[in-house]
Amino acid sequence: MGRGGIRQNGRLPRMIRMAMDVEAVMRAALVEAGYGPDAVGSALPRIMRILQAEDVRLEVGRPLSRKEREYVRLQLEIGLSVPEIVAALKR
Repeated sequence: MGRGGIRQNGRLPRMIRMAMDVEAVMRAALVEAGYGPDAVGSALPRIMRILQAEDVRLEVGRPLSRKEREYVRLQLEIGLSVPEIVAALKR
């Protein structure tokens, strides 16, 4: 199948599995730190977007301008993946 789909062996692509692992670790760390379900539920999506934005910066290989950071933030909010955003920035 194409990028982002389920592989023929029924496993999720590596990037999706890693993101799920990071999210699980972050959730566990927040719970262990004493945050309740409501706080974790509202903070976790923002934390994940921050980490994804940093992934974009690392993939691009240079500091992003203010305009580019805003673009990345908006693209992450609408659900684009890190590779899609990096490809758009490199055009």
